[in-house]
This record gives sequence, C-alpha cells and structure tokens, in this order.
Amino acid sequence: MSTVNTSTKIVDYDHTAHRQALRELVIELQDFEHNLDSRVPTGAAIVDDYVAQMFERARQADGKIFVAEVGNDVAGFVAVMARVSSGEIQDGDYEYAQVTDLVVAADFRRRGIGQELLEAGEHFARSKSARTLRIGVLEKNRGAMQLYAAEGFNVLYSELEKNLQK
Repeated sequence: MSTVNTSTKIVDYDHTAHRQALRELVIELQDFEHNLDSRVPTGAAIVDDYVAQMFERARQADGKIFVAEVGNDVAGFVAVMARVSSGEIQDGDYEYAQVTDLVVAADFRRRGIGQELLEAGEHFARSKSARTLRIGVLEKNRGAMQLYAAEGFNVLYSELEKNLQK
C-alpha cells in the first residue's frame, strides 16, 4: 500500500524480516529525542523493553505496525493503535486512534516516507472505524511538527513545564 513515493513500499511488520531494523529505528528515534531533551533515556538503554511494550500496546489496542521498505532497506515504521481511551474521567467515554511511534531513518528523510507512513496509519485507523487520530510530538521536533500540520493534524492541547531547579 504505497501512496506517494513509488520506490517505497509500505508493508505490514514481519517479525522475521523486520525485527532488527525496527530495533535500530527505535534506538535512532530515542537517541534523537534524547538529544532534544537529555532526560529522555537513550535508545540502547530501553530498546528491548520499549519494543516489547509497543507490541503489547498494539495487542491491547487493536494496533498494527507498518514498515517502509526502500529496496532491501527498512526506511521507517509507524505504530498505530486503533482503540485508545484516555482513561481520564473528564474526557468522557471517548475512543480514538493513536500513532504512538513514527520514525524515518536519517538517510531516508525528506523523501515523503513519513507522509506515506502517516497515510498508512490513517487508512488503518479509518478501517477500524476510528473517528479521530492523535499523535504526540516533542515541541522541539520542528520537522515532525511541520509534517503533522501538513497532514491535517491540529494542536489538541499543550502541556507546559517549568523547571523548578533554577
């Protein structure tokens, strides 16, 4: 199911074919976020637990993981949960779909692959009758913020933080 970049194939995650590449992408994403905020752990420190948690979340939330293949390389992946509830009383009984992870390897960025992965995630969420799709992003990740805005995502709420150590 490829939509934009004809040399890219978006496929379902295959544990045998994609396991190691997925781990490497999780490390890359986590290290990128660590560079934006040093409190975020490095990828190597959490990769095994993180991947296990991602698959467990997918199992519990009717989720799916898609991989972007360019030739023989895995260029990125997206994890989409089809049935998520905030669990907050004030939110009411509202269920939504959520992109929990989206990463494109540095060597493959700026080729439309992130857009293709988002579109695959959106298509999957619609196929599960989701009414809305949410995605989280660190405010400092300007590239991701621009992509998500271009894909029609709007800010739902902002969480602010004040450093009390200063």
